Amino acid sequence: MRPTWPFVGRTAEVEAAVAGIGRYGEPGVLLVGEAGVGKSRMLESAALRCRDEGMHVVVTAGAEASNGLPFAAMAALLPERGHRDDPANVFAAAAGTLREAAGDRTCVLVVDDVHHLDDASAALVQHLAATTGARVLAAARTGSTGAPAVVALLRRPFVRVSAVEGLNRATVGALLVSVLGGPVDGLTVDRLWRVTRGNPLFLRHLVEACRASGTLRRAGDVWRWKGQIPVQHRLSDLVASLLGGLTAEEAHALSYVAHAEPVPLDVIETLVDASVLVELEQRSLITVERVHRDLVVRMGHPLYGESVRARSGAERRRDVHRALARAVTHGDTADHARLRAVTWRLAAGDPVPGDQVVGAARDALTRCDAPLAERLARHAGTAAGAGVLARALVAQDKAGEAEELLSRCAAGDGTEPPDELARLAALRALNLCWNLRRPAEAAEVVRSARVSGPPGGGAAAELAVAELALAAFGDGSADLSSADLSCLSAGVRDDVIASVCDPLRAYLDVYLGRPARVADAYAAGRLGGPRVWSAMGAAAAACHVEALALTGRLDEAFAVARSGYRTAVEREASAEASLLAFGVGVCEMWAGRPGRALPRLQEARALLDDHAPFPIQVYVFSEHAVCLAAVGRFAESRRVLEEIGRRLPAASNLRGHLTLAEVRVDAQIEGRRVKAAEAGASLGEHYRSTGWYTKAVEAFYHSVRLRPSRVVAEALHEVAGRCDSELFALFDRHAQAVVGGDVDGLLTVADALEARGYHSLAWEAVSSAAGVADGRGDDRLAARLRIRVRDLAPLCEGYRPPWTANTGPQAALSERERETCELAAGGLTNDAIAERLCLSRRTVANHLQRAYGKLGVRSRDDLPRALGLERPVPPVGLAWLAGNPPPERDRRTWAAGVRPPLGAYPVLSGPPAGL
Repeated sequence: MRPTWPFVGRTAEVEAAVAGIGRYGEPGVLLVGEAGVGKSRMLESAALRCRDEGMHVVVTAGAEASNGLPFAAMAALLPERGHRDDPANVFAAAAGTLREAAGDRTCVLVVDDVHHLDDASAALVQHLAATTGARVLAAARTGSTGAPAVVALLRRPFVRVSAVEGLNRATVGALLVSVLGGPVDGLTVDRLWRVTRGNPLFLRHLVEACRASGTLRRAGDVWRWKGQIPVQHRLSDLVASLLGGLTAEEAHALSYVAHAEPVPLDVIETLVDASVLVELEQRSLITVERVHRDLVVRMGHPLYGESVRARSGAERRRDVHRALARAVTHGDTADHARLRAVTWRLAAGDPVPGDQVVGAARDALTRCDAPLAERLARHAGTAAGAGVLARALVAQDKAGEAEELLSRCAAGDGTEPPDELARLAALRALNLCWNLRRPAEAAEVVRSARVSGPPGGGAAAELAVAELALAAFGDGSADLSSADLSCLSAGVRDDVIASVCDPLRAYLDVYLGRPARVADAYAAGRLGGPRVWSAMGAAAAACHVEALALTGRLDEAFAVARSGYRTAVEREASAEASLLAFGVGVCEMWAGRPGRALPRLQEARALLDDHAPFPIQVYVFSEHAVCLAAVGRFAESRRVLEEIGRRLPAASNLRGHLTLAEVRVDAQIEGRRVKAAEAGASLGEHYRSTGWYTKAVEAFYHSVRLRPSRVVAEALHEVAGRCDSELFALFDRHAQAVVGGDVDGLLTVADALEARGYHSLAWEAVSSAAGVADGRGDDRLAARLRIRVRDLAPLCEGYRPPWTANTGPQAALSERERETCELAAGGLTNDAIAERLCLSRRTVANHLQRAYGKLGVRSRDDLPRALGLERPVPPVGLAWLAGNPPPERDRRTWAAGVRPPLGAYPVLSGPPAGL
C-alpha cells in the first residue's frame, strides 16, 4: 500500500476557490466540512496554485491550545515584541509588512481552522482584508460557523461559505485502486464509501485497520473486504473526539439510535425529548429520513454508531434494548412491531415465549432477512424453530450446518406433521444437490419422501420443484423439452423453496430454446420478484440478462446488468452483485470486447463464495476461463477450467457446459481448432438429443465457424428453428452463408449483427466474405470488404477472432497512383490533377481506375475512407506541389514511402523546379 495517499477528487473545488480569490469585488472563500474531509489539503493545494499564478500567499492556522494567546496565529506579520503593546501599532505594522512583501501582487491570507483563531488574530485578519485588499481563503469545521472569528468574517462579508463534502463513490473507488495497487470489487468500494461517507481521513484509517486485521485482502486479482469494522485506536480516538462534549440526555439519545438504527422516529420520541433530537440533527450527529411511509432515525455517520456501540458495556446495551422493547410495545403497533419487540427483548436478555420467537423468525424470513431469522430461530429451542433455522441457513448458503440440522429433523421424534417433513426433505435435497454437490444423495432424499407416503397440501409441489431441479442439473439423461413446469407457478408455500421457482423456470426456458419467452416474462413482471434465498435472486437476475443477450437485445441486457449490479452493491447483496458483474462481462464478450469483460469476470469470481450453488460457479468460472484465453492468457485459462472441473459433480449435465468452454478456449489456440470444431459438433448433437436446444445452437454455431460443415450447418438450422430467438435465426443464416460461400448473405448477417451490437461476430462475417472474394479473384470486392473489416475493428477494441480468414493486406498503390488519389480526395478534378502532375488527362483517369480496383471503391467520394484520411480532406494537393520545396527531412520521408499529412504545406501553382 502506498505510504502517502494521493490528493484526488478536489480539482474542480480547488479551481473554483482559486478563481473566486482572483475575482475582485467578491468575497473570499471559507471551506466548511467535517474533520478529515480534506479541507487542509484543499487549502494547501489552493495556496500552491495561487503562488503559481503570481500571488503573494501567507499561510497560518488557528489552534485550540493557543486560543487565549493574543496574535498567536499571526506571529509572522507582527512587529518587534517591544512594539506590540499598542494594537494600533500592531495592525499598522502588520499591514505595512504585508504590503512590502506583496508589492503589486494580489495578497492571499490562508487560514486553516479559522474557528480557533484568538480574538486579536481574528481582528487582524479582518483589518488586513479591509485595508490592504488581502483576499481570505480559510477553512472551518462543520458546526463551528458560530465561532466569533467565523461570524466576523461572514458578517462583512470577507468570505463566502463553500461546503466541502465527502468524496463520491467513483472517486473513492479510483483512490482505493491507486492506494492498493489493484482492482477492488464494487461491493468493497461501496461499503468503504458508505462507512466513511467519503471522508478521506476516515477511509485511510479504516483501510489500514482492515488490512492489519486481514479482513481486506486479495481474492485472486481483486481486493475484497469481508468482515466487521475492526477497532483501530487512531480511528476510534478520532471519532470519539468528534462525539465529545455531549450532555447526558444527548449521549442517551445517541445510544438508542446506535443500537437500533434505523429506529422509527415515533419509538425514539417516546424515550427522548424532541429538543434533544433537534440539537443532534443540527450537529449532523443523527439524520431523519423517510423509508416508505415511516420516518426513521439513523446515526449521522456510520462510524459514529460503531464508536458508540464499542464504548457501551454489556449492562448498558441490555438497558438500551429493554427500553426500546418497552417503547415499541407501548407505542403504535405497526405490522413489524412484533419483530422489533421480540428482537430487542432477546437482545436485552429478557425471556420471550418460544412461539413468539418462532413467529418473529418467520416474519424476518418472509421479509428476506435470513440473517435476522437465523439469530432469532437460535433462541426458539423448539422443533418449529429448528425448521425456521434450517431454512435461514439454506437461504444464506450455509450448507454444512443446514444439512446437519435437516438430517436431524428427518430423524426426529415423529411429532412433525407429514407436510412439514416433506417440505424439509425437498429443502434438504436442494441443499445437498446445489450447495454440497451431492446429487445422488439428494435424489435418494426425495425418493424416500415419496415412499413414506403421498404428502398433502402444498408439500407435493415442493417435492416436485426439487425433482425438477435434480433433473435439470443431474446426469442429463432426462429429456426436459416437454417437461411440465406448472409446479413452478403455484402451490409452493415454503418461502425458501419458492425462491427457486422463478430462476429455475427462467433457466429451463432459456436453455430449452425459449429465451424470448423469458425476456418477455421479465418485461411483463411475471418473473423477478424478491427472493428469500439470495443466491436464487442472483440466479434470476443472471437469467434475465442471459435471455436478453440470447435474443439479440444486447443493449437491453447491458442496461439490466449494470442497473441490477448497482442496486445489488447498494444492498450489499454479494451473490447478486457477483452474478450481475458476470452478466456485464458476458455482454462484453458478446460485444467482442474481452478486454473490458475481464475485470468484470474477475470481480464476479472474487465476490463468489466457495459455498455458492455449484451451477452458479460453473457459469462464472467457465466464462472467466474463455475470457482469459481471448486475451492470450492461456495457462491461466486452463487452470481455471481445471479448478471448476474438480468442483463439479461427476454426474452433472453441466459437464457439457464445461466442454463448451473448452471448445471456446481451444478455438483461440492455433493447432487445436479442428479438435474444437469436432467437440462442438458432438456436444451440439448431444444437446439436441436431450432437448437443450439453446445449448445445441451455441455448440453447433461455434463448430461451424471453426470448420465450415454442411452437416453441422443443417443441424444448426434444425435446432434454431425450434427456438424463439431472432438471434439464433441470424446464427443459422451466418452458418449457411459460411458453408455456401455466400458473400451477400454474409454481409447481410454482418449488418444485422452490427446493428444489434455483436461486433466481433459482424467482424467475423465480413472477414469471411472478404476471404471468399479473395478466393474467387474478385480483387475489387475483396478490397472493399477489407475496408469494412478495418472500420469494424475499433468496435472490438483490439480483439479479433483468431480463426477468421486472413484477408491479406490491402493491394499496394504505386507512388503515382497514391499521389493522384490524394489529390482527387482533396477535391481536384482530373484536369487540375493532370496540370499539377504534368500528366495527360487520360493518364490521370487510368491511375484512378487502377487505384479504384485495388481499393475496392467506385468513385473519388470513397477515397478518403479507403486511404484512411481524415475528413474533411483539405482541398489542397501534396506538400511537394508547393512553390517552395519541402524540408529535406520530408523529402527523405517521402523517399521512404511515407506521406506527410495532406495539407501540411500550402499549395502554390506549378511544380517545384527540379522535380
